[in-house]
Amino acid sequence: MVSTSLASVLAARRPVLNQSVTEARHRLPSLDTAAFSAFVATEVDAVCVAVEGVDALAATAAVEAAFGIGLDLVAQGLAGPAARIPWVNRAWQRLARPAAAVIARSPVEALGAITNAVVRMGSVPGVRVDEWIDEMATLAPRCATLDSLRSLGAICAWRAGMAHLRQGALAQAAQLDPELAAAAVGSPSTPWGQLHERLRGERWWNPATGELNARGHTVGAFSGFGGPFAFPPEVRAGADGFVVESAERHFLVMVDAFGAVILPASPAEFAQATSTIAPNVSISPRGARIHDKPIEFPGPGDRIKAVASTDSVALFSPWSHQIRIVPARP
Repeated sequence: MVSTSLASVLAARRPVLNQSVTEARHRLPSLDTAAFSAFVATEVDAVCVAVEGVDALAATAAVEAAFGIGLDLVAQGLAGPAARIPWVNRAWQRLARPAAAVIARSPVEALGAITNAVVRMGSVPGVRVDEWIDEMATLAPRCATLDSLRSLGAICAWRAGMAHLRQGALAQAAQLDPELAAAAVGSPSTPWGQLHERLRGERWWNPATGELNARGHTVGAFSGFGGPFAFPPEVRAGADGFVVESAERHFLVMVDAFGAVILPASPAEFAQATSTIAPNVSISPRGARIHDKPIEFPGPGDRIKAVASTDSVALFSPWSHQIRIVPARP
């Protein structure tokens, strides 16, 4: 059963919408029309009701946009009751109302931005997509334009663990109202100028806690268990993070207070990276001590190595497929 709002639009635009489905069935042989009908009754309905609440005249365009996007998403297995991932369904349901004003003005672009964000984040291990949806649900009502919604999304994605978006997110924050930017990084009562300056200079500082993330991150796993490394990795420090070699494959590990990501890298990047031995580090049977602070490592203490970048230390071992990365200072 759909809402009276959506039922009205479906009745008024039935020939156009039916034609869209007919064309999609030829273009997308994998389209499950029953699954799409369920998607319309839940996610598209949520969009319709939310948009009608802010601009009744925009509801029809929003439904048509959601219909068109949804056909592709359901056919690709990204949305609907049989979706491979839950994020698109959750994002449309949770963000339809908070982002309704922006969806009403730019339905294709706004729904596309929300969809692309969760699909992209969901493809990166360790990224906290539910956290992104929660933060966007709280803050999206403060976005008056599509550009501000996109900028907010970039900051919240960085905070949800997309560490490689750090510099881009800080640049995007300059496009937002300073109070919204401060709220997006987790410290709404602090002036944005102060936050921005410290975030630029301190990778491991978390504005939400006001402290360094001293625990750091443990990344990687054996490829036989779904991880990226076929053999225990060799780690070097590069300009943008730690560059890793494992079984003649290369990776870039980028970390900060909010999370860690593993990206593809090239042999040239590994060759140019350095193996600087981390100062103030002593290896112990259970890991290492950095400035006398114990750091546990998930593996035998024998032959642990520690390399340093300007602000971080990576611990690794020939006995482990994991890498432990922590701040270089306590």
